[in-house]
Amino acid sequence: MMRFINHLICFVGLIALQVFVLDNVHFMGVFLPLIYIYALLRLPADISPNITILLGFLLGLTMDVLSNTPGMHAFATTLIAVMRYPVLCLFVSKEELSNKNVSEKSLGMGTFWKYTFLLVFVHHTTLFILESFSFVNWLLLLAKIPVCSLLTMLFIFALERINSREDAKS
Repeated sequence: MMRFINHLICFVGLIALQVFVLDNVHFMGVFLPLIYIYALLRLPADISPNITILLGFLLGLTMDVLSNTPGMHAFATTLIAVMRYPVLCLFVSKEELSNKNVSEKSLGMGTFWKYTFLLVFVHHTTLFILESFSFVNWLLLLAKIPVCSLLTMLFIFALERINSREDAKS
């Protein structure tokens, strides 16, 4: 039960940070870190894929409602929720995943960052293609996807450092 409450607090906190702070700060007027997906990336590996997909959809739907975007976040987060377990299994064996939290500490630095980068890149590519809904500004799209992915990765890196300090204190 305590694990559920911790993840719920993480979901709510990241959504609030995204909506009230980061959505109002665009780097160079265009680039935006989307850290709310960190809550989905950090879910324990032993959670049912159906629940993960439902949580991904609800996370995206909440962002859509608060950001006034018609289903774009819901689609992108549901997509990475579907891809999450297969991507984890790509880097870690199924036996190693049982009862394991998904973090840099538990998976190892290289594995966690490959997993994170792949899902962040898929999320951002999907979201920004849906957002533009055309390839008229394809140069901006080609710049926006990797830059926003890197910004998001920097914020996730900072959050991982904060989480590792809290884990060390416990």
